[in-house]
Amino acid sequence: MKTIAKIAIGVCVLWSTSTLAAQPIEYWGCKFNDGKSMDDLMAWTEKWNKVADTLSDQSYSAWVMTPMFSESMSQYDFVWGGAWGSYQQMGTGMGEFFGGEEGSALFAEFQEITACDSHTLWNYVTVRQGQ
Repeated sequence: MKTIAKIAIGVCVLWSTSTLAAQPIEYWGCKFNDGKSMDDLMAWTEKWNKVADTLSDQSYSAWVMTPMFSESMSQYDFVWGGAWGSYQQMGTGMGEFFGGEEGSALFAEFQEITACDSHTLWNYVTVRQGQ
């Protein structure tokens, strides 16, 4: 019985440690609205970066990804990927951005450029850091 208890405690400790290392990453799958293009999105990201620079949490990193090959090349024009350092930082950053007038107005501009029918949140764990 003591052996089972030790194993159970060990598994819980290992699981909680790996869970603590998990970080949040979001993906938005998007198509451009009529008359809009990557140029419009890149112009928007310049404004977005200025607003993001004013937020108290600076852990958010973002990427605009375009498909090079996929089983469904026409599904999305681009994917926005964004990651935070922790779930606490995610909450702070999202609260500041979407809860503030400047951020919510900027997001409305984003929606004029593109329609994103997919928004997902994943955990990620870095298993190798590149140089």
